[in-house]
Amino acid sequence: MEIRKISMKDAEQISRMRRLNGVREGILAVTSERIDVTTNFINSLSECDRALAAVENGEVAGMAVILKNKCFSRRHSAKLAVMVSPYFQEKGVGTALIKKIIQEADEIMGLKRIELLVLTDNVPALKLYKKFGFQIEATRRNAAVKEGKFVDEYFMARINKKETQ
Repeated sequence: MEIRKISMKDAEQISRMRRLNGVREGILAVTSERIDVTTNFINSLSECDRALAAVENGEVAGMAVILKNKCFSRRHSAKLAVMVSPYFQEKGVGTALIKKIIQEADEIMGLKRIELLVLTDNVPALKLYKKFGFQIEATRRNAAVKEGKFVDEYFMARINKKETQ
């Protein structure tokens, strides 16, 4: 498996992955979502952000994105989002993506804090995030609608304990 920067050539596969059962529910996407949502997102990435794809035999198996906070007093922090195709879940793809993107966050980007949101019923993702030191800081009640019902989500964060410049 190769972990590399995403590019516009990945947009179609990423867009398709976002609509798959097993991904769509966790990221609150819709089955009718168009590819321009993905292409606009890729185009919106700045030099301060990181977006990585896990590629297996030419297929995008997952992706991880860190969006650095642009506010002056919060620029030491960023938001993380991860998704893995259901065909590659529980096979180490998420672990490889998070390991690589956290390494970049800590060593290259110099981030002190990484935040994420995850639905409270997404047990595999919770286990994965906790493995990398993310802790639940808050529960957002009725934060989203999933399959017609209100659902809660956790606000999680990881603090880089290493000294940053």
